[in-house]
Amino acid sequence: MTSFFVLTSAEAVATAEAIETLRSLPWAGALLARASERAGLTTENMATLFEVRFGRALHDCGIAPIYERATGVGETSVDFAFDGWNVEILSFDESDAAKAATWNGEPFFGRTLISPTPPTADETERRRRSDLRKQSPEAETLKAIERIVGKAQNDGRPSKFPEPDGTSRSMLVIDARAQGRPDRIDCRQIAYGTSAVPEWAGYRWIGDDGREFPIIGAFDARNPLRGARYMRERVHFLGIVSEENFERDELQYFIRFYHNPGLFASEADALSVLRTFPLFQPEKTRARRPDLFLHEVFNVQGAFVQFGVVIDGTTAICRAHGDILEDIEKRTLPAGSQQLTEAYQRHEDLLRRLALEKAGKGMVERDGTIFLGPKDLDLLADDDGRGFPRSATMRRRP
Repeated sequence: MTSFFVLTSAEAVATAEAIETLRSLPWAGALLARASERAGLTTENMATLFEVRFGRALHDCGIAPIYERATGVGETSVDFAFDGWNVEILSFDESDAAKAATWNGEPFFGRTLISPTPPTADETERRRRSDLRKQSPEAETLKAIERIVGKAQNDGRPSKFPEPDGTSRSMLVIDARAQGRPDRIDCRQIAYGTSAVPEWAGYRWIGDDGREFPIIGAFDARNPLRGARYMRERVHFLGIVSEENFERDELQYFIRFYHNPGLFASEADALSVLRTFPLFQPEKTRARRPDLFLHEVFNVQGAFVQFGVVIDGTTAICRAHGDILEDIEKRTLPAGSQQLTEAYQRHEDLLRRLALEKAGKGMVERDGTIFLGPKDLDLLADDDGRGFPRSATMRRRP
């Protein structure tokens, strides 16, 4: 275990409260007994403690599930079943590579994952690069996908999830904290692969032989991993969550859901089914975490890129002129073009910082929008104009 993957006091308190909430409920007896048998409120028991909090979230939504319900798939069961839903929980463990990439130094600790580089002819350097490739965001994503599809099989046979019969739905909910709080781009690559995210953000793996290939997601028909076929044929949704504050209703507004394109005629059909899942509460999500929806207001209109930024808990609309992106990129970007869109995505963090800086100085338009132009780069004169890397994470100790 490292400082990134340890039971915090906030998690312990929240789980203790969840245990007390569930203690008098008949359906929760086996769940609480398992939590107690597996060392209680300890780091080693975090997977079961997540199940306890998930069970309380269902209870708070008025659900009395069946815990460890047999599904008729061999002798296997799912963690929670209710109202036609079969829900299995998967908590990621911290990989050895992630542990090796973690550093500690008071008062901070951090983790640096670096994308793989091509091999070299020098044997010593080749071995070093091979080891470093394991300490990369690409390797962590591949490991996550392998664990996800593996949940649907056991020794090459289907496990947990029954064949769809039109009356029930299956979901795999992933506690992804060991991944370092993956963002929406990470989650989409896990579910669908590199093709589902902007080109600049897509992960590509480089093997020891120098061959390069894109990440293939859990639901991708091309995924050759053991269990991928059963995942595509039987699991309707992935739910990916990485709790932050362990608030009582956090699981009701913080899970990201991804549907299986192979089991739905359209995204609209998937959404209509997902609305029957009690922890899918988009209105609460939007109200409590507007930052999770900033990408939805993204738009390109001629020379302007429109996006959102959270100020005092609400989303303000920002309009960045293409000239500011041209100054950052140091090249021509045609108005309304794909190049303009990609430039915005590369420098999104910087533009949001500029918008917050202007808002803090009261430099807001009469209609409440925030305008960004080339001269606004002077507000961050010490910044080199590049977006921030997604591979390094640093946190202060609590």
